[in-house]
Amino acid sequence: MENNPPPIFIYTSPMILLITNQLDSHPNLVIEKLNALGVPLFRLNTDCLLTDYDITYTLKNDNISFSLKYKNGTHSISSDEITCVWERRPMEPLYTLTPFDNKDVEKVLLDEADGFMRFFRYALTGMDLFWIGHPINERRAQSKILQKIIARRLGFNIPKTIFTNEYSTITNLDYSDLAIKPISSDHIPYDDSGDLVFYTRRVSAQQIIDLGKSSFENNINFIEEYTDKLYELRVTLIKDECFAAKIDSQVQKEEEGAVDWRQGYDYGIKFSPTTIPESIAQKCKEYLHYFDLNFGCFDFIVNKEGEYIFLECNTNGQWVWLEEEARLPISQKFADVLKEEYERRKKR
Repeated sequence: MENNPPPIFIYTSPMILLITNQLDSHPNLVIEKLNALGVPLFRLNTDCLLTDYDITYTLKNDNISFSLKYKNGTHSISSDEITCVWERRPMEPLYTLTPFDNKDVEKVLLDEADGFMRFFRYALTGMDLFWIGHPINERRAQSKILQKIIARRLGFNIPKTIFTNEYSTITNLDYSDLAIKPISSDHIPYDDSGDLVFYTRRVSAQQIIDLGKSSFENNINFIEEYTDKLYELRVTLIKDECFAAKIDSQVQKEEEGAVDWRQGYDYGIKFSPTTIPESIAQKCKEYLHYFDLNFGCFDFIVNKEGEYIFLECNTNGQWVWLEEEARLPISQKFADVLKEEYERRKKR
């Protein structure tokens, strides 16, 4: 039997593929800069996959190819044109091209489209492309357990942490000032006024004990030793450069950002540019290198002894507000990195 060579992709007309959703404003700043730099880009809003795009993916023994086109005919991209992929919070498809009265049928069609998008994004990882965001590596990097394991291995300080539903453990902790955090859920629908957001809460061990065994054992509880803070840091790393913002959370009241700085948005919490030790920056780079990623938003506490305490890394985190409030040129760095990789790959 003749051995056919594996299918390959050949680059001819290079372009960047952005996979995102129509409501995400983060790419807009970068797109403006890429346009100014003359770098072509195709934006795929996955929530509008069935309404706004025509897509065809063909697989044969001797060839693999696909094309994406705007239904209005204004823009297209094909498999031999992609050099870089920026995956920025894609969503499941939300709309069918033709509305269906039968919502069960509509849900099946949307689920099928969502399944295709997962397959498509995973298939892209088999191509020799530069990525910011990565559908496989990011899923692994979301593990808050693995995050702390790798951070500890790299020499970061981490808070004492336990994940448990075993009620007796709470009475045996060697710390009683606790921070309770969600593992993956961040909100639930609450009432007509909106969602109930799960912020980090500061509680005592006795408060948890008083809730009773049933409440504790019906959840895998994510508990850290609470760390008294001098201030907090958000470090945004893009490929090889860190942008650090100081978060002045400790001038806030407890329920207005002192415990979870995100609560401070509505209470005037301040963000300002700052610098971090080169040793911390280097560990951040090593951390992303471990996960084979080029972007991450790191959250740190600086305690009253001046030590940097690693909390977590969001590998597809928000940053536009830091650009606006702390005047950090993050979008320019995104554009510069994408342009550099685009230029490097279009010559191949």
